[in-house]
Amino acid sequence: MDYKEYKKTYEKLLSEKGLVDFENTLGEKEKVLKQINDFLGKYPKILPKDKLPSTPIFELSLKELYKRTLQTAIDIINDVSNILSMRGNISNETLRRQLFQAFTLPERRLYVGIWLLLVAFILYFIDSTT
Repeated sequence: MDYKEYKKTYEKLLSEKGLVDFENTLGEKEKVLKQINDFLGKYPKILPKDKLPSTPIFELSLKELYKRTLQTAIDIINDVSNILSMRGNISNETLRRQLFQAFTLPERRLYVGIWLLLVAFILYFIDSTT
């Protein structure tokens, strides 16, 4: 089945309200469902959660959260070391901006927050024991 047939089937599905009711006497519903399933069969049905950058936190296991937090720390350390190795070639403003961006990329914000919470707890316990 090629793209034109899929496009034609898709256009059949659309109407002013969103979906067109197919008459079941001709078996159109089964035909459309078969075409959709064939089309979706070409792609992986389930992507691993590690491959999805925007997986909500409540869908992550503690193991995945731990792995991603450590990987984020490693990525930040690599970015910071790359930025600091170029500090002679870039201005101070660009250096500060790139350092800030290394910590605040959208996919890293959650994990940087976890690191900040851990540091806060460590400092709290250090302060309470002295």
